[in-house]
Amino acid sequence: MKRLLNTFFIFNLLASVVADTSKCQTITEKPDNNVAFVCTELTSLTELEKAGSNITSIEISDSKILNVPGHSFARFGLTLVNLDLHGSGIETIDSLAFIGLTRLQNLILWGNKLRAVYSNWFMNTYSLKTLDLSFNFIEVIDYNTFPLLPNLENFYFDYNQIKYIDYNMFGYLKSLKNIKFEKNPWQWGFRAHLIWQLENLHVKYNEEWEDWNWMSVMIKDCAESGYGEIPKDTVLDCVVAKLLDYTYKIFSPREMQQSAACTTQARQLVTCMRPKNATGNTDNETARRVLEDYAAILPTMSRSLARFSTPSH
Repeated sequence: MKRLLNTFFIFNLLASVVADTSKCQTITEKPDNNVAFVCTELTSLTELEKAGSNITSIEISDSKILNVPGHSFARFGLTLVNLDLHGSGIETIDSLAFIGLTRLQNLILWGNKLRAVYSNWFMNTYSLKTLDLSFNFIEVIDYNTFPLLPNLENFYFDYNQIKYIDYNMFGYLKSLKNIKFEKNPWQWGFRAHLIWQLENLHVKYNEEWEDWNWMSVMIKDCAESGYGEIPKDTVLDCVVAKLLDYTYKIFSPREMQQSAACTTQARQLVTCMRPKNATGNTDNETARRVLEDYAAILPTMSRSLARFSTPSH
């Protein structure tokens, strides 16, 4: 009996220790007097009840919060500047989840499981400067979202499943300076239109496809020269023709002033690479299809080979 009582006492003691161990902590940063509420391993947002009313930053990570309910952060509306919910397993966000956050400048949602973005998240968040939606499964962004973010400067939605956005909607983002949109399954024609729109708005973007800057220029030139409108393949066929003409000039013996053996080897390489044209495509069409495939794998190959390159000093 005594042993049983001792066991019961030890169990209660351990339980009380676990109960007192908070998954959140408040951190005050001086001299700015920023007050951050930092949490990990949460399964709901009930821990926010322990946060003070003077919180300027909330960070929740490494958690399993399936849903963010409406009005979850409303009581921090007068002070909250940064809201970071990255890597928290969020699948859905209810309407008005961020209502009242009139001072919010940074909303970080990367690394979750979101599939859509809705405009009713952003009521009164007109001070927002950074919106990070990277590394989700987003397929759709509600067009009504764009007019609600007049002060947005940084917009990141790379590594998602977005196939199409009306590129004209970015005209509502008058303050936009930086954008990331790579690693989405874009159609090449839409991608070209989007890039032109961003260039017209003087927005800085970093997209791996644009390592080939000449392609963007040639697409625009071919479209303006009467080869059709994007996304017709005749435009890209025109680009390929320009590329092949340029390559011919570079590899011709007169321009290269190299040995005939080198030219012969180059021609043999091209011959070996040329597939059997079972579809009846022209040489330019065949080259274009090969080019589309290579454009997808070359950046990855470059990064892999970099590991074996000789370090520069």
